[in-house]
Amino acid sequence: MPRSPEQHEAMRAATRERVRSAAVRLFARQGFAAVNMRQISAEAGISTGSIYRHFSTKEELFEGLVAEAATGMGAVVELFRGSQDPVDSLRTFTDEFLSDLAGPGDFVEFFQLMHQAFTQGDCSEGDAPSVVGDLVSRNTELLRAAVELMERGQERGALREGPADELASCYFALLDGLVTMRSAMGERCVLPSTSTVMGLLLKEGNDG
Repeated sequence: MPRSPEQHEAMRAATRERVRSAAVRLFARQGFAAVNMRQISAEAGISTGSIYRHFSTKEELFEGLVAEAATGMGAVVELFRGSQDPVDSLRTFTDEFLSDLAGPGDFVEFFQLMHQAFTQGDCSEGDAPSVVGDLVSRNTELLRAAVELMERGQERGALREGPADELASCYFALLDGLVTMRSAMGERCVLPSTSTVMGLLLKEGNDG
């Protein structure tokens, strides 16, 4: 019995997701330059010929991952610059981040891959696509939005005092460190609750 167009599209989407996940794992472990399409297809469990029906090059694959990360950062920027209370915005993002970190997906590898891309900056090392520059710009925008959010929270007396840029840096460093711990320890890593992380940001005596 022939497959319906819906079934065919569902299978195609499932295969693309397998390829995406395989690429994330390999890029994160070995670096973009060291990985080729044959390795990705083997990791995904499909033939080398099949992978080219979905992605023509590893650069196209990587660009899609970077675009995915940039879109995610853009959503966080909108959240931080929205009309919601600063503490509520921080709590929402923190909760989502910790949930993704504790989940069964490839969040850790994806985060590490984007961190590698970010630190690579203008692609002066290796041969990563130039879209990395777009990721750097979006990350700069995210940091600026976070500092502005911290300042608004301080003005309302909700967040602890001190330079807002330092507070934002410490916040993101904490999240980055948790990813590293999760990668190294797996499920043995004890992740903090959202309330614990928020407790480090809130002004003493303010429960948010």
